[in-house]
Amino acid sequence: MKLRGGLALVLCASLIPSIYLGVRWRQAEHRAAETTRWTRFVMDSLGTTLSLPGPPVEPFGRDSLYWQWVATTARMQSRRWQQAVQHWARLRGTVLDPLDIELLKQQGLVDPPRQLRENLVTHAELIPYPGVMGGTMFFDEIVLLAPSFAFASFEDGHTSGAMLLEFEVTDSTRIAWKRLWARLD
Repeated sequence: MKLRGGLALVLCASLIPSIYLGVRWRQAEHRAAETTRWTRFVMDSLGTTLSLPGPPVEPFGRDSLYWQWVATTARMQSRRWQQAVQHWARLRGTVLDPLDIELLKQQGLVDPPRQLRENLVTHAELIPYPGVMGGTMFFDEIVLLAPSFAFASFEDGHTSGAMLLEFEVTDSTRIAWKRLWARLD
């Protein structure tokens, strides 16, 4: 009888930690599923889809949830950096304020910064310097200035320079350009 009581005690002593560990395991799986759902929600709200990396194959990759979180965080940070670069590139390309853009829209341009840049690129004849060794000069960077000026750099691959231009929107489809100043680097 005493042996049975000791065996029952040992059985209960081993069963209680097993149940406790089983409950903790289930909670950890539930938290992992919630983290995945939350991460998918965040990634979808950023306009990108989420595809979690598979667990590492190596023996040291046993903590795959950690590596999935690292990869997801890296993707989110990369997306933030891309948006920051795009934001600063848009700001660097124009000094026009919203009122200037609105006035250009009233003159008939739908997307003034884009349309002005695209139009200027087609007018390489405004560059007063011929290309070196038969090269053709082209506009490289264009910065729109207020109220009706543009600063543009140009090059042919060997020689570069910069120029200041004035533009006038004559109607919704025509933009007139006038070179005010130019120099070679």
